[in-house]
Amino acid sequence: MSTLPRPLTWRDLPLLYRYREQALCLDSRRAVIGGAGLVSSALVALFSAATGMAVVADEAASEAPLVGLAEHNPQEGLARWLYLAPESALGAAVSLAPLVEALLAHPALRGARALLADAPQQAPWLPALRRAGFRVFARQRLWQMPTAQAATGAGRWRWPRADERWAADRLYTNLTPPLVRHLLPPPAAAPTAVVYLENGEVRGVARWEAGPRGVWAVPWLDPDIAAPCEALRALAAFLRTGEKPLYIAVREAQVWLEGPLERLEARPSEPLALLARWAVQPQPAAEAVPAATQREAPQPTLFAK
Repeated sequence: MSTLPRPLTWRDLPLLYRYREQALCLDSRRAVIGGAGLVSSALVALFSAATGMAVVADEAASEAPLVGLAEHNPQEGLARWLYLAPESALGAAVSLAPLVEALLAHPALRGARALLADAPQQAPWLPALRRAGFRVFARQRLWQMPTAQAATGAGRWRWPRADERWAADRLYTNLTPPLVRHLLPPPAAAPTAVVYLENGEVRGVARWEAGPRGVWAVPWLDPDIAAPCEALRALAAFLRTGEKPLYIAVREAQVWLEGPLERLEARPSEPLALLARWAVQPQPAAEAVPAATQREAPQPTLFAK
């Protein structure tokens, strides 16, 4: 008798505690800046679906039950897969489709148009994500910035005004592929958005978040700025707080920033694939039937036999 994936309950706390050191983080941002772990996040999810956290288990997936935890952001209309456990049970042959379907059907994720996840491009369990319906929509690397240095450039970073947010949106539109724009919200809409000004014009925008272990930022810079190294150094000086490390996320549309980051002696991570699983899977279009092969239905007549 097969067992369908199910939401976890308070009786599953021993299972969560056993997996506390075996959880794989599928959010590269949370992995570097820190945050609530699997057990802490699951306790929030168990409290109520109104928290936007969903945690489910697939006990028929393998010898060890698979546990997945996702978080819904209603402002963005997106859900993010935060944790998958246990890591020891993940491989190329594991089936994640039932777990993914159970996450998307959870009441806490109602209204999310897609489920996002990050994975190293060489991860052995990446084919399992693809079989579960995930598709790569972008690639990126995280660069850890060195100790902050004094920035002496023509531009500066600051909190944007209303008109500067509009200019930042236009810059983001020009620098970002349509699929990414359709899936992810513009950075200027985030409350933590900052803009880069050069000669009084908006030439860059960045979104950042801070956690207990570090600071994460993803910038979009105009390729024609005068001094990209100085702009990145100024961003590091603007965002760095205390001794926390700063990580710069560089996506493939801004891959030219890797050259300036290398000159700044930043350390790169392994390439990451950004994946999305749409809540409603697109259906293949029906094949058109040639007109010559179509048969008209017999029309009723007044003198039908």
